[in-house]
Amino acid sequence: MPAPTHAISREWIHAFYRAHHRALAAYAASLTRSRDDAEDLVHEALAGMLEVRGAIENPEAYAYRAIRNRAIDRARRAVRVEAARSVDIGCAPPAQARDWTELCRALETLSPAAAEVVVLHARSGLSFPQIAAVLEEPVGTVSARYSRALTELRAALAKEEQHG
Repeated sequence: MPAPTHAISREWIHAFYRAHHRALAAYAASLTRSRDDAEDLVHEALAGMLEVRGAIENPEAYAYRAIRNRAIDRARRAVRVEAARSVDIGCAPPAQARDWTELCRALETLSPAAAEVVVLHARSGLSFPQIAAVLEEPVGTVSARYSRALTELRAALAKEEQHG
């Protein structure tokens, strides 16, 4: 990935897209619960990067933050019926679909902030310092939130297994 020492070019964006699309789309899907909306957010964020004058210091964090901000803006503007939103399990292999469905249900028991940290770390592969940059929060806060979220996920999955 080229270093962002000059204005972002179309070629640079294409290389960035190829390198980060899967993780960005997974993160966006966790926010929107819609593959189509997630793709829209990713493309809007990357198009926005093209409009930035000068260099972007941390392009990965910038892209995640742009996706998050656009998702928040959309949620504020649109009235969405939660029941009409579906969890996108299409990214899970068929053999793991049941496990993925259980995990999605367990993620829904977490606070949105906790679920976001879990998805950014476990699904998108970001480190705690990277997540902290995306969320503009201290690394310790992110780490603690992730730890508490894992404890809550384990309890939710154990409960699901018992009642399953």
